[in-house]
Amino acid sequence: MSSLAGKSISKTYQRLLQTSSEVSDTSLKNVKTGGGGNTSMSISTDRVEFSKVGIGTEGTTPDGLLHVLSVSAGSVTASTFANQLTLENSGDAGLSILTGNTNSGHIYFGDADDNDVGGISYDHSHDSMIFRTSGSNNMTLDIQGNLTIGGTLNQSQDRYTLLETFLDLPYKDVVDCEVSQDTSATTAVTSNTRMTRITTQAVDLAASDSVEFTFSNNRIQGNSHVLAYLINSSGTIADNAMINVMVHDVADTSCKIRIATNAVDVASQTYEIEVLVDPHLKSNSHWALTGTNSLEEACNWGGSYPGLRLLTQGADNDQQIISPKLGSTGVYAGGPHPAGGDVSAWRSTDFFPQHETECEIAITIPTITTVAFFAGMKLTATGAYATDSHQAYFLYATDNDLGGLETNGNLQFIYSISGTDYKTDLGITVAADTVYRLKIAFDENRKISVFVNGVQYGLATTISIGGVTEANSTQKSLAMSTAATMIPVVGVQNLAASARNLYCHYVKLSRKLAYEL
Repeated sequence: MSSLAGKSISKTYQRLLQTSSEVSDTSLKNVKTGGGGNTSMSISTDRVEFSKVGIGTEGTTPDGLLHVLSVSAGSVTASTFANQLTLENSGDAGLSILTGNTNSGHIYFGDADDNDVGGISYDHSHDSMIFRTSGSNNMTLDIQGNLTIGGTLNQSQDRYTLLETFLDLPYKDVVDCEVSQDTSATTAVTSNTRMTRITTQAVDLAASDSVEFTFSNNRIQGNSHVLAYLINSSGTIADNAMINVMVHDVADTSCKIRIATNAVDVASQTYEIEVLVDPHLKSNSHWALTGTNSLEEACNWGGSYPGLRLLTQGADNDQQIISPKLGSTGVYAGGPHPAGGDVSAWRSTDFFPQHETECEIAITIPTITTVAFFAGMKLTATGAYATDSHQAYFLYATDNDLGGLETNGNLQFIYSISGTDYKTDLGITVAADTVYRLKIAFDENRKISVFVNGVQYGLATTISIGGVTEANSTQKSLAMSTAATMIPVVGVQNLAASARNLYCHYVKLSRKLAYEL
């Protein structure tokens, strides 16, 4: 009050606050200016009330009833549905509830019928988070990360979801399993796939005649069951004639296949024979194996690593890649399958960007030197980003064999729109024997958000030669093209003369039920 020293009341009263009468009880009285104008404050003997309170707002109007401001977050305001208390900062912001070691902290939701009908509580004595609905504790997340719910856990009823955990092994697709015999009908045929379709050289089978050839296949063991049967022939088989196909002399890595007729002569023609090694073993009906020098026997289960193990061969740039089956050969295009021959919902169903598609893939890499891995949505089963004009996928490579990158030791995300590539260095140094849960999510505007182990990373929206790191962790991609028929792809490629492997734990793909072009 020193500023009023020596001043008269007549000259200073407008700088003083006043009430209409003495504050002597619990009745609120409005605090007025010296000139009689109302203020936002009312007082009584037991409380003070304000219409709005700002802490740190520095002269700006509080954003809600109570606004605690550290540093402005920018051009953002609190929702009118949740502005009674606003906590604002340019960086992280939070609310702390501190209790004793054996007590609980609570946030309750109430109404006229029940003041704690909903709530969130943390029990420090058991280190568990409790969620309350309809007046009851219906969900608990305990210290071990176990979730206990009072009802049924349901996935979204508005989404169509596919999940692959590789209970059955992928093999070569039917389009990759066709071979033609050389020279003559007795020439050996080699194929190292579990299922093979062989087109023989022309052979003239006289009455009761036969011809045989060796079928070499490293999938065959001495105790294997090998099934061979006739699919088609290039000519007409005479009336009363019978073409028999049999397997004999089964040994490790080979068997013999004999083609014979009965007492009726069969004119010279070629035969299509399908051979299946160990038909009692079920193959994956949705996923197939591709890639340079890929081998079926190097695609198996991970043992101590849950899920699928993909092991390359030992030459530079050998690959093991999995993607949904195409399988056009042998599919009746006018029947239950589409004309393109797609035989799985993973490829036949449209998962376009405008469907708010989400792709989740979990992988582990035991060795991170001289290796590349890729996982995400692409047009083709390849890791090189120059190949596909539309794509959205994660890429790690220790050199630039799959395309130039800014930092080869970091995980990258690449998306392409009509052949224009946008590369982001996510700033994540890939570590060996570490699980990476990779998620790609398209929004209603066809823009991508990406997450690694539950943490969101921003995406570049400008073109760069090797990829740049986006500082804004919530920055989405540019809008992707509609009707980009991308499929999930997971692969590993060694970048030197040394085999490398990848473990794929699962692949999950989902989209909205609503149909959109």
